[in-house]
Amino acid sequence: MNLSRQIPKALLPHNIVLLVPKTTAEYIDGASAPTIFNDDFSEIAIHNVRFEQNEKVRQTKSGDSRTRGARVYYDCVNSFPQDVKFTTEQLLVFAGQTYKIEAVRAVVAAEKIHHYRIEVI
Repeated sequence: MNLSRQIPKALLPHNIVLLVPKTTAEYIDGASAPTIFNDDFSEIAIHNVRFEQNEKVRQTKSGDSRTRGARVYYDCVNSFPQDVKFTTEQLLVFAGQTYKIEAVRAVVAAEKIHHYRIEVI
């Protein structure tokens, strides 16, 4: 019996643009061919994700440093296109702001990847 349900589309209201360095750009099933962005990146529009902004406090020698970041949830069934490969070499754009991918974590349920949690700064 599979008790893990996908993240409902109602909880995935956002769209992002993934910027893939041209040296690693790949065609993704279900998406049109990547288009050129700034001569260095190809862009892939991704639909039905969740984008949650947060603020991180990091200790530095001169005192606390606050950085704005975010967490993106990409569901393996309800986000589109499917089979997107996220890496720390990529950037993403949300609401006109560009973020760098800092970490990608696969969340596994029932021995399959359920969704990805992507940390960006």
